[in-house]
Amino acid sequence: MKHVLLFIVAAVFSTTAAAQCNDYYVIKEGSSWTYESFNAKGKSVGKNEQKVTSYQSASNGYKATINSVMYNDKGKKLTEADLEVRCENGTFYMDMRRFIPQDQQKAFESYELKFETENLELPSKLSAGQSLKNGSVTMTAVGSPMPMKITVNITDRKVAGKETITTPAGTFECWKITSRSSTQMQMGINMNLNFTTTEWIAEKTGMVKSESYDRNGNVSSYTVLVSRQN
Repeated sequence: MKHVLLFIVAAVFSTTAAAQCNDYYVIKEGSSWTYESFNAKGKSVGKNEQKVTSYQSASNGYKATINSVMYNDKGKKLTEADLEVRCENGTFYMDMRRFIPQDQQKAFESYELKFETENLELPSKLSAGQSLKNGSVTMTAVGSPMPMKITVNITDRKVAGKETITTPAGTFECWKITSRSSTQMQMGINMNLNFTTTEWIAEKTGMVKSESYDRNGNVSSYTVLVSRQN
């Protein structure tokens, strides 16, 4: 769960509409990002390649589909999924369904899956001390002989301030956003996972880096942007 990545034009008008919608996710068809994730000891555990495969502009923003492919540390493809994002009137909406791992969804594929979501939002303008809207998603396997449900909540989202972050993709002036994450899994037995997260968001780039911390405040995993194509 900790490697899931919170995440993301054929005409000049489309590019302009996107730029006016949100300062942090200015995208077009063909835009791409590659992220690499590491464990607490700094060992690579895999990469995530994301690419915008469809883009539709609107008078107040855009809608887009991002193809996301996960690889392990050996370069073997693990999962692939299409993620839907949209921007309306300056607010970028992130589909919370991406926080349910694809391997978990695949494990439930013999059942009808029901999703209840409250999507994350990122406004176009950020400021230190600002509170951001929470997000949640619940996936239930309908018709399962035993309860099969996963719920993810992201809460206490706050803008901590600005920091300069350097990754293999370059050096970026970022807003630092902190949050708390909790995952409850009900699959015959109940399991709970809680951790805190920090993300660094840069203009016209999106997420540059993220870190997850254990209950003692130690870094348990982190992800960095290694390349991008706008």
